[in-house]
Amino acid sequence: MKKTLVFGFMLLGFISLVTSCKKDTNGSGGNGSGNSLTLTLSKSVVSLSAPQNVYVSVKDQNNNDVTSACAITANGASVIGAVYAPTTAGTFAFVATKDGVSSPAVNLVVTPVIVSTDSVFVSLSSPTLEYNGFDYVTITVKDKNGADITSTSQIYLNGSTLISSQYVADATGNYTVTASKNGSPSNAKTLNVVTKTASPFSQKILVEDCTGTWCGFCPRVANELENYKATHPNCVVVGVHSGGSGQPDPYKYQYYSSLGAAFGVTGYPAAILNRAGTWGENNSELNSALAQWAPLGLAINSTVSGTNVTGTVKVKYNVTTNRKMKIVIALVENGLVYPQTNYYSTSYGYTPYLYGGVSPVTNFVHNGVMRKAATDLFGDSINVAAQFKNNEFSMPFTISLSGPTANGTTYNAVAANCSIVAFVIDGTTDNNGVYNVQLAPVGTNKNYD
Repeated sequence: MKKTLVFGFMLLGFISLVTSCKKDTNGSGGNGSGNSLTLTLSKSVVSLSAPQNVYVSVKDQNNNDVTSACAITANGASVIGAVYAPTTAGTFAFVATKDGVSSPAVNLVVTPVIVSTDSVFVSLSSPTLEYNGFDYVTITVKDKNGADITSTSQIYLNGSTLISSQYVADATGNYTVTASKNGSPSNAKTLNVVTKTASPFSQKILVEDCTGTWCGFCPRVANELENYKATHPNCVVVGVHSGGSGQPDPYKYQYYSSLGAAFGVTGYPAAILNRAGTWGENNSELNSALAQWAPLGLAINSTVSGTNVTGTVKVKYNVTTNRKMKIVIALVENGLVYPQTNYYSTSYGYTPYLYGGVSPVTNFVHNGVMRKAATDLFGDSINVAAQFKNNEFSMPFTISLSGPTANGTTYNAVAANCSIVAFVIDGTTDNNGVYNVQLAPVGTNKNYD
């Protein structure tokens, strides 16, 4: 205790005057011209336990900033750029000189690293982290007795405070991880963030075409997606049939309005891309989505028993992630023929160019028609504990081949024409969309690809 008091009085003595302004009248370092310099430090005391830069500024007798024109020294050693980074404990006298005139000295006290009896130790779940936006490293802080004090400690990455002990990298490189508690610093650990490796899974995309047999402009989007799919088989298209007041559509999905409202669909045609927003009918958006790195893959197997389809969807991870994720499993039907209104015809005043330029298109084939979801339309939660690299998460399902439409009628889907669509989506409110999707005909096994 006495030593602490003595040290405190010494500090007061060292920093009693951080800034000074004095005219040089004794000729020591001056030229007797009446000029004077005032040197100021941004800090008077710093500790090597939490080192900080000290900034020097100098003004003349007219209060003009002349820092850049001065030669600045600390204990006789030059200070470059008027910024001093302490590396050694002690007292340092700062002096500025200009045109033969020197300022009075101003002292900076640099205290040594605090050595505490309550030692702090930091450790990493892995010294290497892949930079892919999903993988993370867990940082643990313990005291000298081995007790976990992570939640009450401050954690730093290259000196910057982290808000979570689970760190997801935002760039490659080598980083220093440290921690502290109550001013006691920890040891340092090096984290090596490396470039992501190629994913073993192909990236697929989901386009939900909000359409209707009554919608005269909808053939445009249907045609665009049909042409795109012909050269990009990893584009999975689901037709969500909806409808205006009094408009007939035998395929109107029971919950079309909920899906449309969630993604801002206010008119038709409209297409939702990867559950992240509406598609602008630009193929470059689809190409960009297909070019994303796949963090996971999906496999589907199913069998038909009477009027039910039963099966399992598996999700295999190429990452270890703490992101909240959900899974959606749905039944779609292909090969449904029903007249489609087509405004791109002379009868509506347009130059005919789609589907023969006639309206209605009597033999229009509707594929991927959304019938029913075996999960919640917006997904069932996946246990975060299952989301680690090379692990498989399994979701069993049963779904009926018959059910209600939004028209109040009942559909009876033909099993041979149906497929199961399964996709994993972001489970938070961040709207990060679909992470990957898979499609498999009913009664078949589709492995990871």
